[in-house]
Amino acid sequence: MRNWVLITGCSTGIGRALVPLCRASGWGVVATARRVESLADLPAGEDLRLLALDVADADSIARAAAACADLRFKALVNNAGYGQVGPLELLRAEELRAQFETNVVGLHQVTNAFLPLLRREPGARILQVASMLGRLSIPLGGAYNASKHAVVALAESLRLEVGREVAVVLVEPGAIRTAFRDSLPLVWGDLPQRSRGTRYEPVIAGYLESRKGQAERYAMDASACAAKLLRALNARRPPRRLVIGWDARWVGRLKAVLPAAWWEALLRRMYGLG
Repeated sequence: MRNWVLITGCSTGIGRALVPLCRASGWGVVATARRVESLADLPAGEDLRLLALDVADADSIARAAAACADLRFKALVNNAGYGQVGPLELLRAEELRAQFETNVVGLHQVTNAFLPLLRREPGARILQVASMLGRLSIPLGGAYNASKHAVVALAESLRLEVGREVAVVLVEPGAIRTAFRDSLPLVWGDLPQRSRGTRYEPVIAGYLESRKGQAERYAMDASACAAKLLRALNARRPPRRLVIGWDARWVGRLKAVLPAAWWEALLRRMYGLG
């Protein structure tokens, strides 16, 4: 019988790249997205199920779990998420709540919904996709930073609680070349208007272009990142922590050795806040 994995956030990026890799490796894949039509171009087959799954909707999560009850369900990849960008003093409370609702509460609800299915299979595992920004913070990303710090804490606590039954792998990628940044203007909403006349106006105006340039030069391809996740899915003994990308490995080390004042000055300069 085929082992099955459910992956959240398969419309783009790491989730989309992981689907064909898993199928080629022998997994059956339950590919999910908020809009299931965004998955229509995935090649059909007996090893693929497509489900609409909104991680911020408890009913949607319950329906997805029920739809997987007949499967030999052996892995869950909590990949869905987005990045709320903006200086904290301009960020509305509802924007912070929405960030946590998807990146943290949604991840938690999906995990709890599928744990009973995972417990049925020896060697089952959960991959919780956080970020290198779950270990450090950058300007203009306070909400996203905080959500990924929370994912790190949830994953580490969950491992202590259920790790002997279901392995919990904390995934910490660095910069990934995905459509993540292309969606920033949609996430911003009226933030550029709110920033007018403040010290942040020129910073926000130049943010998107500078981030795109850095992503093109330094970021890892989503498929290369997905290949690392596949290794954790296939490993007989999955790692507790999966750090992906040179920046994820080295930026944290740099922060640890630099004096705090130097580190903060470097970040302020990089983001135009000097």
